[in-house]
Amino acid sequence: MAAAGVSRAVLVQHLGEFDNSYLATIAATAPERFASVCLVDHTAPDAVERLKRLAESGHFKGVRLTTDALAIAPGILEAASDFGLIAVLYAPNGVAASVESLAAFLEKRPKTRIVLTHFGTPDMDDAPDFPKHRKVFALAKFPGIYFQVSGMKMCCPFPHEPMYGLIEQAAAAFGTQRLLWGSNFPVVGDARDYAQDLGLLLGGKLP
Repeated sequence: MAAAGVSRAVLVQHLGEFDNSYLATIAATAPERFASVCLVDHTAPDAVERLKRLAESGHFKGVRLTTDALAIAPGILEAASDFGLIAVLYAPNGVAASVESLAAFLEKRPKTRIVLTHFGTPDMDDAPDFPKHRKVFALAKFPGIYFQVSGMKMCCPFPHEPMYGLIEQAAAAFGTQRLLWGSNFPVVGDARDYAQDLGLLLGGKLP
């Protein structure tokens, strides 16, 4: 972060890791620099209670969820909304398949905040126009939905030109105020990769 000139960051728990104590410690030690996003085992019988305790700790601003988790334990998203947590949503098979169910939920709970991470995981075979992914932009009518520009290296090599059209579409649908940039560090690579991707944003090279 220091090398890239980044002063604040959101730390998101790794999938499959349910011990959130490390992230809680960081958030408590330097709340002016870091916000943390927890993860709970949605298959646990006391998953909602665990999430409630994490929310009440004051150390977490959000909870990481997957569309698979929502299919198995749909009440977890409602609980996150009740506890005032932002749902940081990852869709392994693409969020396009979940648009209808998310829209139905948001019609009932319009104040719920959800971040669609990694572009909503589009099908790269559809690049650069991504026609099958356009239905995701229907969620933009809900003010609590945010679209994250992250994980570009997982999609294509630097400088990630195949993603530019999708970023442009997302900006038109959500507005730039609801687009979020994420480094996806350390998955993105080393500090050089981190700085390179950030440079695209700060240098005005992304649409």
